[in-house]
Amino acid sequence: MQEFPKSLFCTLRAVVRFVVLGGVVSVSVPASLGNAQIAPDMPNPIVAPNPLTRTLSIFRLNMQDKIAKAAEMMPESKYGYRPTKEVRSFGEIVTHIADISYYLCSNMKGEAPPPAAAGKTSKSEITAYLKASFEYCDGAYSGFTDAHLNEPADFWGHKTNRMFIMTQVGNHDALHYGNLVTYLRLNGLEPSGGWF
Repeated sequence: MQEFPKSLFCTLRAVVRFVVLGGVVSVSVPASLGNAQIAPDMPNPIVAPNPLTRTLSIFRLNMQDKIAKAAEMMPESKYGYRPTKEVRSFGEIVTHIADISYYLCSNMKGEAPPPAAAGKTSKSEITAYLKASFEYCDGAYSGFTDAHLNEPADFWGHKTNRMFIMTQVGNHDALHYGNLVTYLRLNGLEPSGGWF
């Protein structure tokens, strides 16, 4: 009886592993996508007159909706909560989000940013400041078209375009929404979703 070559056996074993793994992935990926939180009424930027600007705006609005809900959900007594002493408290993160929203959106409008929040510590003060910053951004996005995307802008001394600034609004919000979700969960609270 002829012995099976070891190299061929190793190759066949690798192929079998790949096929089995591929089958597991192809079954689990659609299942996980099917469980994603995508609302049937999610806005469609493709049909908008300015699809690029609308896409960026949808992302921003979704993140800001989630952030506002998280800020409302956290009890007043937990606004000073921080998991470790090296990180910002929940209230400080919410205030920081508002400060950066003002900075970036004032840049889009070509205005000087309003003064950063100072001395706001209560939930009502912080959430009012957050809401005002989001409304300010609404004004920056209002009337903005795809034709404006490549207009010059300044990002902390770096020359860029307005599209970069717009991406940073949603990017910054998403980054810190992740912090807020963690803080909520560490305090036994379940964050609410958004469109996705």
